[in-house]
Amino acid sequence: TATTEIYTLSLHDALPIYVFGRIYEYFLAKFSVQKAHDNGEFFTPSSLVQMIVNVIEPDHGTVFDPACGSGGMFVQSSHFIEREGFDTTKRVVFYGQEKNPDTIRIAKMNLAVHGLEGKIADAITYYQDEHNLGPSERMQPGHCDFVMANPPFNVDLVDAERIKSDPRLPFALPGVNKDKRVSNGNYLWISYFWSYLNEKGRAGFVMSSQASSGGHGEKDVRRKIVETGDVDVMISIRSNFFYTRAVPCELWHFDRGKPADRRDKVLMIDARNVYRKVTRKIYDFSPEQMQNLAAIVWLYRGQQERFLGLVKDYLGQVCTESQRIPAVVTIFETTLADLRARFDALADAVAKHMALDAEKKQALATAVSELRDAHALYEADAKKILASLAAFDQRYCGSLPGENESQHGAQEEFNPIAEAIRGLIKQLDLLYKLADRVADLGAEF
Repeated sequence: TATTEIYTLSLHDALPIYVFGRIYEYFLAKFSVQKAHDNGEFFTPSSLVQMIVNVIEPDHGTVFDPACGSGGMFVQSSHFIEREGFDTTKRVVFYGQEKNPDTIRIAKMNLAVHGLEGKIADAITYYQDEHNLGPSERMQPGHCDFVMANPPFNVDLVDAERIKSDPRLPFALPGVNKDKRVSNGNYLWISYFWSYLNEKGRAGFVMSSQASSGGHGEKDVRRKIVETGDVDVMISIRSNFFYTRAVPCELWHFDRGKPADRRDKVLMIDARNVYRKVTRKIYDFSPEQMQNLAAIVWLYRGQQERFLGLVKDYLGQVCTESQRIPAVVTIFETTLADLRARFDALADAVAKHMALDAEKKQALATAVSELRDAHALYEADAKKILASLAAFDQRYCGSLPGENESQHGAQEEFNPIAEAIRGLIKQLDLLYKLADRVADLGAEF
């Protein structure tokens, strides 16, 4: 009907494509919580994908995910490019491989609702290179600027005979069992990720924690990969980050364009104690935690200006939030003063009423007295904090410090203010509880 068409047009105008994309991401995450995956495969939480993106920074060229699942790596890469102020469709080309036709349809829809395009092939990466992005000969570079993936962990069903001469496996097979199967597929994937990269390519991927300590053939492959000098960053992640498995993992990162002064260095970050608790069973990284971890990578790469810029942004947020406090405090104190006046009047009236229960009258009087004393302490502390915030604002917020020494000075000056604010929050909580108690006692009269 005409009405339906008008409504549809209005809805389309009101909800840009990125909103539909965010909604789709939300339901994908909810779906992954309900549906466990088999054979070592499971939905990659967005915070882990974002962490990989923050390290390898896929902002140009060919981006390939050989185990693309629902396409989350592509979507987060697009978010990163957009935050940098660029148009994703003009900067990168997405390629993916996935063996499950149903998952391919989900991935294509995920790209579509984000306004993206990608070439996703129905293929088993162990045996197929459908986009011809890998090398034609062993130890030759591939054709990808960036490779990203969350491959299935610890797979032991790969036919060794079919892949033993694959040029994408330049470091040889990690180990073959009596059934002529690769005993553990982790290092097949790790080899693929390295071999798909061009001379300056970067890779980031999720990997089982067992892979970094595997022995026998896995140890030999690991040694050869380390000897290339291309292993760049390793990040240890605690358990409970995945929605359907409580396993720890690691984020591996390669950089085949790593400068000479870092070719014998690997940044190793233990982030197992860095997390935000979403539910009792699910953890993730907060945006600030991801930024701080990325900042460590910047410093490792000699990008001090980016680190100083992040600290400057944090100081700017401190100033913005601090400048809002006086108005909020005024509203709170006005409301509390009105309640105090009402409570005092009630207490006076109750005290003069001879027929009321003496024990209840005393309880109300005591509660009103405790509220009065707590209010007096709060007023003194709040006044000091507001004065300190005003002094900090005058000194730093007009011109945010951009040098390391001055930033440290601002932090040292704000630390006691922050501690005092934490104390004031406890006082506010106490005032609320005392006021609630007076209200309950007053309601009995």
